[in-house]
Amino acid sequence: MPESNTWTLRRLVGLLRKYWFVILALAVIGGGAAFVAASLQKPQFQSTASLYFALNQGTSASDLNQGSAYTQNQMLSFAQLAVSSRVLEPVIDDLKLDISPHDLARSIQISNPQSTVILRVTASSTDPERAAAIANAVADELSAVVLEVAPTGADGKPNISAQTIDDAVVPQFQSSPNKTRDALLGAIVGGVFGIAFALMAGILDTRVRNEEILGAVSGTAVLGSIPRSAPLSRSAIAVAKEPMGVTAEEFRRVRSALTYANVDSQLRTLLVTSASPSEGKSTVAANLAYTLADLRHSVLLIDADLRRPRVHEVAGIDGSVGLTTVLLNEATFEDAKYSVPGSTLDILSSGGIAPNPAEILTSEAMSQLIAAASKHYDFVVVDSPPILIVADASLLAPMVDGVIMVVDAIKTRRAALVKAIRELEAAGARILGAVLNRARPDKHRGGYYVQDSERKRGRLSGTRK
Repeated sequence: MPESNTWTLRRLVGLLRKYWFVILALAVIGGGAAFVAASLQKPQFQSTASLYFALNQGTSASDLNQGSAYTQNQMLSFAQLAVSSRVLEPVIDDLKLDISPHDLARSIQISNPQSTVILRVTASSTDPERAAAIANAVADELSAVVLEVAPTGADGKPNISAQTIDDAVVPQFQSSPNKTRDALLGAIVGGVFGIAFALMAGILDTRVRNEEILGAVSGTAVLGSIPRSAPLSRSAIAVAKEPMGVTAEEFRRVRSALTYANVDSQLRTLLVTSASPSEGKSTVAANLAYTLADLRHSVLLIDADLRRPRVHEVAGIDGSVGLTTVLLNEATFEDAKYSVPGSTLDILSSGGIAPNPAEILTSEAMSQLIAAASKHYDFVVVDSPPILIVADASLLAPMVDGVIMVVDAIKTRRAALVKAIRELEAAGARILGAVLNRARPDKHRGGYYVQDSERKRGRLSGTRK
């Protein structure tokens, strides 16, 4: 039994389309939270001063070249010197800063463009004027300290000197936080979490959502996909109420699929079941039977769910006299059946609730009833209880030509479907295929038939007028 949980591009796109509002909401929340967090932060301003380091010894081209290479090699040391206490303590004293050298060093960034003798001192502060003052003070003090610590030549003068080539100016705009950038990053992070949520929901959701999953999990043919709709949910045969609607057209697709299944072998008696209760098997059985009768075939619909019968409710008829009444010889078949007016469909409801449903369904009388009905009718559709709840469907399966599984796209789990298929196969059932019930409507096909139905109703109304 094939059971597929593979990821396809269509499935991924479907999940993103399904949970687009979650992804969008998380992106908006992430962007908004990041923007608010950035707005609550104190603005930081940066100002930069640049120094040039030069070798004071040598006059020839070779000496100057070697001196430049030597100076470049010392730039890392000068960068460390710029944030040392020897440089920063005088800066703190001059600017009267209430801060330690260690804390001041954390607000200063020293950078050296590659292969240059230029050092950039960038100071950060919540006060733009203070940021410029610190950068200039550090640059000036570093120039003085370099003259003190640099090695001296034969003339007693320092070999290396530093001078400021660009003074720090008061910044006009804050450097951080960048509200626009932070909001964008927050939105991206929120969107990523939304996508992760969609993927996780897809992994945890083991329901049979579409025909592709149904075919892969069940390993059987997909006879059709019945969309969730208001007419189908009412206690009435939807294809009779709205013959030009999309629901009726989907049941015609199921009928056509059964016609192809009938090419190689006789197919007159059909058993309709599901894995679990409330998956719509009785509704599908009633509408399928009416659709088969729509081609002027003689059709008999038998409600063999003697535990929770529903066919009489769907058809809107009295179910007190029916199958159990006939099998117990309390009424004849002709008296118990109900003929749908204007149709070739006959309905045999369940009758009274019997205390021993399994014994009644496996009785010789039941077998003879199905055999006789298959000779008199073109099609016999039997509605049976769910396969995983009781053994009734497994007991009835060998009596019919084929079994149709009804799968609820909203409720049926893949594991339950696989188990139901295996139990039917173990009972010797011929599984014709599966019908996906309450599937997501196809907007294009649904809109076409709805518009066509409205046009026909409009013409009929005009005629009556």
